[in-house]
Amino acid sequence: MTISLTPDGRVAAPQGSLLHVPVRGAVREAPPAAFSEGEQLEFSGSDLGGAARVYARLSAARNVSVRAGALVRLSRVRRKLRDPAGALQAYDQLAQIEGVNVGGLPATLVARVGRASVFSEMGRTSELRDEAGALQKDLLEARWPLVKSEYQFYATQAAEWLEMKPSWDAEALARAEAVDWLWHSRSGLEPSGRRSIAFPSGTALVAWSASQGRVRAMVAGPTYLAALASQAVAVDLRLTLSDEGGHVLSGEPAPARQAAIRPAAAAGLPWTLHVFAAPGNAATPPSARRRLLILAFAVVGLVLVAGWYFILRAIAREQRASRLQSDFVAAVSHEFRSPLTSMSHIAEMLASDRFPTEDLRRTSYDVLVRESDRLRRLVEGLLDFGRFESGAAALRIESVDVSELVRSTVADFQQRVAPEGYAIELGTPPAGVFADADREALSRALWNLLDNAVKYSPDCRTVWVEMERQSNDVAIVVRDRGLGIPLNEQREIFNRFVRGADSKARRIKGTGIGLAMVSQIVRAHGGEIRLTSEPGRGSSFTMLLHTAEGAA
Repeated sequence: MTISLTPDGRVAAPQGSLLHVPVRGAVREAPPAAFSEGEQLEFSGSDLGGAARVYARLSAARNVSVRAGALVRLSRVRRKLRDPAGALQAYDQLAQIEGVNVGGLPATLVARVGRASVFSEMGRTSELRDEAGALQKDLLEARWPLVKSEYQFYATQAAEWLEMKPSWDAEALARAEAVDWLWHSRSGLEPSGRRSIAFPSGTALVAWSASQGRVRAMVAGPTYLAALASQAVAVDLRLTLSDEGGHVLSGEPAPARQAAIRPAAAAGLPWTLHVFAAPGNAATPPSARRRLLILAFAVVGLVLVAGWYFILRAIAREQRASRLQSDFVAAVSHEFRSPLTSMSHIAEMLASDRFPTEDLRRTSYDVLVRESDRLRRLVEGLLDFGRFESGAAALRIESVDVSELVRSTVADFQQRVAPEGYAIELGTPPAGVFADADREALSRALWNLLDNAVKYSPDCRTVWVEMERQSNDVAIVVRDRGLGIPLNEQREIFNRFVRGADSKARRIKGTGIGLAMVSQIVRAHGGEIRLTSEPGRGSSFTMLLHTAEGAA
């Protein structure tokens, strides 16, 4: 399994590969203030009926996070009112809401545990076992990103409901514990290394490459180590792997005086190798033993070479990322220098009263305003990008009229680029299209697409914006007839710091974060960004978002 620990504190791993994670990323959750009225009635006024009515009203809200929080509270009040059927109905509705947290936990997990608790209170044993079995299955398949304590608690709870001992997948558990070790050791890791670590669930092998706060690693569990030993087992030879303390990691204990030993330092491996004759085969000719011994070491050598190959690939990727970051710093420095130079020059002339006419003075004020606005947008863009990259950007979700947002953003952008001779043509957007979204973030994404289209359209100075409904989605399309993007660059164009070769050759200004931010914002809204482009004929970017009706 390959994982990545990013400088901003995220763990990237294949979906469903980790039973538990070192840290859980930010997920949408409604602010507590949204439920203050109901909670005041529930806890302070002791009016459970009134609280239930407030929560029931909120459970129909457009904002999916508010709906989830209201359903959890409604089920809690129903249980207090001794209405298990009403509580189960609320939990059933909650189970349909994905990608939202309630009280720091996934809504679907809260729903499953809540249903099981109700069945337990009612003594409905058969349904309790079904629900607990489904909970146990979801945990083993790593459906939710839970930290270790949460995973162990719910696994133990499911086992108690099933009246059995907790069921642990030793292989998956060892991998998860190895990732947890990497997470807590990341600040002190060497640039590259390998290590075998013994956990209560089994021994795991970790090989890593660390650079500029990012760690890329391969993690293998006990099964992999057992497979290594079994590959070298011949008719009359056995292979044992042990750690620095002499503890057996894989294979059977080696006889004290009848084993060929290859220390970890000499083998360049994170373990010591012991090769010895199988019991009952002492009569094997020495030449045959020698050949089999060479074969055993050759197999282990191949494994070592393969490991280094993948580590070197990871290092190469890190070097490329470092090069992109250097290009980004250079581009940002240039972007800052240009408006600052203009503003400094004009300020100096104003201070020394070197403008011969009042018209030139007024023109200089206009330039100052324009350059200040350009600088402000650059700084805001960098700050927003940093917040989205670190996962610290909290979306302020509300019901947004997408048609109105597109019209106002296009109008503002048109005003900015009109002096440069650009025209933004907006098709007639459909009326009454609402989505649960962050107004400012969505406007920023559209602005970035428009800015990108203008920047890379040096000849055709018209950009087209269209909106259309597609079932329960709304598509916002920004189309230009600019330079276009080659097919081999389209796969990476939404990655941070990536800029097209043609744009660099033409010295077109840019930082390489605009499209990356668009992709992050659209994904944070549960949407999709699409690109169609052809060099010399322009590009078409489409933001596909769920409407409020579709989310319901």
